[in-house]
Amino acid sequence: MSILIVENLVCGYDQKKPVIKDISFTVDDGQFVGIVGPNGAGKTTLLRAIVGLLKVQHGGVTISNHKIEHLDRRELARRIAFVPQLMEPVDGFSVEDLVMLGRTPYLDRFSFEQNDDYDAVKWAIDELKISELKDRQTTELSGGEFQRVAIARALAQEPKIMLLDEPTAHLDIRYQVNICKMLRKLRSHRSILATFHDLNLASRFCSRLVLMKNGELIAEGSPDEVVTPENIWKAYRIKVTVKNNPTTQKARYVLLP
Repeated sequence: MSILIVENLVCGYDQKKPVIKDISFTVDDGQFVGIVGPNGAGKTTLLRAIVGLLKVQHGGVTISNHKIEHLDRRELARRIAFVPQLMEPVDGFSVEDLVMLGRTPYLDRFSFEQNDDYDAVKWAIDELKISELKDRQTTELSGGEFQRVAIARALAQEPKIMLLDEPTAHLDIRYQVNICKMLRKLRSHRSILATFHDLNLASRFCSRLVLMKNGELIAEGSPDEVVTPENIWKAYRIKVTVKNNPTTQKARYVLLP
């Protein structure tokens, strides 16, 4: 079943110069889909349009059989959670406080949190294995720790799909792998759509890839279908040899000398 349908999407910041040009793809229930491509490909712009932060010029985005333009902000936030690349710690907020912000779409104005909200927050904190951090100030956390907290906030939102913009950016290799392992595990609860710069990392952990260049779709499918020398040349203009990891059997690419 398709949780997200992006159909012939055209959008941008200037109607005369669209950034995203007629892109179509779907995300099914339980899939971990990675959006990859060179700098300037339009990956972040695509996520912003899907989450409703950017007006669609042509085509459409459907989430759980609802066109996003037919949903108000609260209803949309109950279906899609977005973790931006440049999310910052909030001064004066504990980890638990920040994760509780994920419950905002379920709270009426001037109302207080209910047992369901506390249960959802505890569940999200336990899923991301950050129970030992819940009373700490967010400004005291390392980059990797804070990224886990940001993902827990999105998970507490109980969306149908989670969108993440470069969830492994600015993290060392250990945290990059840990975050990707957590996301792969979380897809049993929510579909995941995330942008990546690291093609090797995306091809190892994602079930499907969307390869973009200049706002256009180059290829879409399984990592083995997308990560080919021909597709990488089209997107990055660099010649590579593609091999399979003998342990994971996942595609990876190796630069030619």
